[in-house]
Amino acid sequence: MRRLAVAVLSVLTLLVGSTTAQAITWGEPDGEAHPHVVTLMYTQDGQSAIFRCSGTLLSPTLVLTAGHCAEGVSGAPNDLTFVSNHPEPVADYAGGGILGFLQTSEHWVQGTATAHPEYDSFAAFPDTFDVGVVELAEPIETGGVYGTLPEAGMLDSLLTRKGPPTQRQVAVVGYGLQGTVPAFAQADYERYRGTATITGLGRSSTQGSQNVQLSNTPGQGTGPGGTCSGDSGGPAFWIDPATGEETTTVVAVTSFGVTGHCAGTDFSFRTDTQAAQEFLSAYTG
Repeated sequence: MRRLAVAVLSVLTLLVGSTTAQAITWGEPDGEAHPHVVTLMYTQDGQSAIFRCSGTLLSPTLVLTAGHCAEGVSGAPNDLTFVSNHPEPVADYAGGGILGFLQTSEHWVQGTATAHPEYDSFAAFPDTFDVGVVELAEPIETGGVYGTLPEAGMLDSLLTRKGPPTQRQVAVVGYGLQGTVPAFAQADYERYRGTATITGLGRSSTQGSQNVQLSNTPGQGTGPGGTCSGDSGGPAFWIDPATGEETTTVVAVTSFGVTGHCAGTDFSFRTDTQAAQEFLSAYTG
């Protein structure tokens, strides 16, 4: 995992026989509930190691993710990118080399990753431009459900909105670590879901004009869950405050945290910003 002024929420994993990488901190196993949420495995800057992120299918062949999941520190796009929407995408890995497994698997699909043209490894922090896409060589079947993008400025109304936290909640979904301290039981590369609250939106030294602050209070198994390494690029699905029902609208993608051990404040890149929408319009029409 790269560290700058912040910690990006991707994770570096070397698969030897099996992996103990985890998902949304203290959330719940997702099963087949979000077939439009995927995991990415990729190489960057000529390294043989495999990095991991999450993402959302906006169509059978287009994945929304974070910019740092699509481009290396050098500014070059991923050397290789593979995507799967399987709830446990490495459960059938029997060893013998992870790249060979990804290239021959029936549920991993190769794609081409592209970061926002102004993404520069968080050099312009807090305005990070941390958004990217993966265009897949083959479609991934979801049963017809895909993520959708919000209207421009959708979250701006939260700046003045009063009311209980249930008026500003999102469902966070991903394949990342459940946590780092203290040690606890782990499952292998499993898609998890949690519920987070938007706790900050106005411009600040960490949010800038592009990020939204989310609660990350897992409560040692008693809380609603948060995000951790490996959840980068994964969605924050808007929960309709009128009905309490989760929607397919991805209002933000998991981006970075400011404290260690996945126990502090997390930030996601807003997809309702002009920077995000102008970039994504080239791929979504």
